[in-house]
Amino acid sequence: MPNFVSVIAVFTFTLFAVNAMMTGGIMDQDPKDPEWMTKAWKAAKSLNEGASNAGPHIMIPIKVLKAQTQVVAGTIYTFEILFGESECKKGQIDLSNLSSANCQLKPNGSRALYKVSLLEKPWQNYEQFNVEKLRDVSAGEEL
Repeated sequence: MPNFVSVIAVFTFTLFAVNAMMTGGIMDQDPKDPEWMTKAWKAAKSLNEGASNAGPHIMIPIKVLKAQTQVVAGTIYTFEILFGESECKKGQIDLSNLSSANCQLKPNGSRALYKVSLLEKPWQNYEQFNVEKLRDVSAGEEL
């Protein structure tokens, strides 16, 4: 009988722990995880299609500085990403195929810090990006 009580106690604790993580709270993530850079490249399409990048060159991600997730009716990913001016000019490359293999960082190009929010609902094949420029970053500035 004590074994049964222990099993129930562990099960209950596990259930509460899992539910606590999925209640909609914002969870900090490791920005060095390669998954976030993959999402940053996807965000580059929205950044370059929108008014956030008025320059003639495509902006590409350099580094993910901050990553957070929040479970809602889907998952909201919030990032702070350092983007840099690339050697690729707008209109010369299909943004849906944008990657580090076909678009390189321009030496001494402009850089800027952006806040990117991504709402994903995988069961609906839905992604919505919101991109907001936070500030320009000078050439010698370390982030």
